[in-house]
Amino acid sequence: MVTFNYRLNVALGDLDEIIGADLFSPSKLYEVLGPTIFPKPNDMVGKDSVIILEPTFGEHRPNVDAVLAYAEGYVLHHYLLFVNTLVESGFDGDIVLAVSSLDDLQDGVEDFLRSCSTCVIYAMDFTCFKDNFQTKVNRTVDNGGKMSFQMCQMDNIYGLPGEDGHAIPVPDPRSGRVVATSRYELYWIWCTKYEANSWIMLVDARDAYFQSNPFVNLPRSIPGTKNGILYFFGENTNATRLGRSVKNRKWLERAYSKEVAENFRDKPTICSGSTMGEQVALQAYLRGMISEWDETHILQKGADQGFHNYLYYSGKLRNIAQIRSIKVFDQGHGIINNLGALRDQKLSSLGAFSLEDKVVYNW
Repeated sequence: MVTFNYRLNVALGDLDEIIGADLFSPSKLYEVLGPTIFPKPNDMVGKDSVIILEPTFGEHRPNVDAVLAYAEGYVLHHYLLFVNTLVESGFDGDIVLAVSSLDDLQDGVEDFLRSCSTCVIYAMDFTCFKDNFQTKVNRTVDNGGKMSFQMCQMDNIYGLPGEDGHAIPVPDPRSGRVVATSRYELYWIWCTKYEANSWIMLVDARDAYFQSNPFVNLPRSIPGTKNGILYFFGENTNATRLGRSVKNRKWLERAYSKEVAENFRDKPTICSGSTMGEQVALQAYLRGMISEWDETHILQKGADQGFHNYLYYSGKLRNIAQIRSIKVFDQGHGIINNLGALRDQKLSSLGAFSLEDKVVYNW
């Protein structure tokens, strides 16, 4: 679960002091000489290819901030909690969501989302497979939501120029992959709709709610600046490390090697589901996430967390021209508070929840 509660009386300089730079410093044992730019995801279709995916309803406003989330298959109360707490916080930017195809939306969901004047909705129609990609199947359901580990493709999101000037849709150039991994390609496409100095948040919507506007008092680059800031957010360092978590270790081993996992074993886990940044930096990072899948082809739900931690701790993002700086916040000290690693402990025992006023604190 993630919550958002930003203390308005804390200056950005004070936040810098509690980032935990030493704890989250990139590895000195395993370093990668990264590129200055990752390829555009649609280059796999062709250098002259274009993005043709458009919202099912709602419109992007390029000059505003935005929250992007993959939110397919949920029941109404998940959308109510996520959207309403965000709007009630005073946020008036775009809320961009990927949801199920309109025919598959749960009762009341479409009406609610259409009533949201700042929502931009993409009703996705994945092409999914079983039997080692030999048989097409419908999207399947698990625990009340669409399976994010089902192997699927996203056809018709890119196009090639046609003779009449209109783009011709093309099949997904990538092989089937878990939907949880595909969401980063959607994030990149959506990210291109915004101006370079817009701030954008990526977040998992099902277990997130907002206590205050997360975009207040953010540092903003001067328009025209060609690079920007990224914010990453750690899991609780006492509860988990990359080597202590079986899942995190496996993601690194299978995508990269046992050597990589061993070198990163004492590093705190950085959550791939919660990231913020200025558009110019965030879209460059998202290219990197997609590129990691193109290089590893790992077919495992959660592999994106391996990519995320590898990109940071290996220093592979260091040379990316569009990323001016990356700040990693320890759990509980940033705009986003990742609580998932603490699911086995009572928040009140950690001093993070007030039984008296029912408030979750970030400090």
